[in-house]
Amino acid sequence: MSKPIRIELPTEYEAGPVNVYLFTEPEPVLVDTGVKSAASWQALTAALAGHGLAIHDLARVVLTHGHVDHFGQANRLAQVGGVRLETAVIVAHRLTNFTDYWQKRTAYYQDIFLPQTGLSSPMYQFMLAYFQIVAANYEDVPAAALHTYANDATIQLGGLDWQVLHTPGHCSHQTCFYQPDTRQFLSSDMLLKQTPTPVVELPADGRTREPSLPTFLRSLEQVEALDVDVVYPGHGEIFHDHRALVQQQRERILRRTEDAYACIRGGCRTAAQITAHLYADRSLAIQFAGLWMALGYVDLLLEDGRIAAHEENGVIFYEQKL
Repeated sequence: MSKPIRIELPTEYEAGPVNVYLFTEPEPVLVDTGVKSAASWQALTAALAGHGLAIHDLARVVLTHGHVDHFGQANRLAQVGGVRLETAVIVAHRLTNFTDYWQKRTAYYQDIFLPQTGLSSPMYQFMLAYFQIVAANYEDVPAAALHTYANDATIQLGGLDWQVLHTPGHCSHQTCFYQPDTRQFLSSDMLLKQTPTPVVELPADGRTREPSLPTFLRSLEQVEALDVDVVYPGHGEIFHDHRALVQQQRERILRRTEDAYACIRGGCRTAAQITAHLYADRSLAIQFAGLWMALGYVDLLLEDGRIAAHEENGVIFYEQKL
């Protein structure tokens, strides 16, 4: 069986190292790239050398989604090694226009999203500092260097046909790869041992945030239905028994949604207050991801009609429906 080789690359983020995957036969192909940093580049080149390869030996680099820990070194790989870059249509615009997107998303967070949550000044400043770190961890991918395939295409990895799956939730453009004959699943950040956070993206209208966890749960159902033996995640160790993990994560999400509902019934009115209650005494980095999760729980409660939301002076307030 043709198996991908897991290569762990360092990042500066709370999630820790990121996994990229190498197929050596019938041609060397890399899935994802790591962040743009000297440490990540050195780790990647050393890992390739351990398999008798250099950057210029890579025939293709396949990119799963447009987060900088997954595509940050893509442009350098294309420029230094002449490597062919490939991704799904739904991902491509994020890779080739990331600078413009990131500037607009930063402005959205600063001017609209973070004020809507009622966030405290320390967390507000922490999040804006995070945006500056991200801005140093990637390079835009030139459109001319990027080749696209359909969002439901079949692509070749390791001499086998892998199905491309669009699984939004962690982000709107997340893609994964499934090999049905060998029951292998390259899950990227869709399925991790620890529930991936539903990242708040720049809304299409620049203001109205899209629901996150309801979308993620639907993608979990899609992944649960697959016949999988082994999962190659975007972070952490390779694992098996994906259905048990899916069920565990679903149960935890629903349990924490009830915790969020109890917060609202108990008097929490803003996303910041819910986050502070659910993630009390945790680090700012955990609270950052916790804010995204708390809003996901709110989305589930809103979808079920159990709470209502209204905006006053730029802050969104939640209350129990009687």
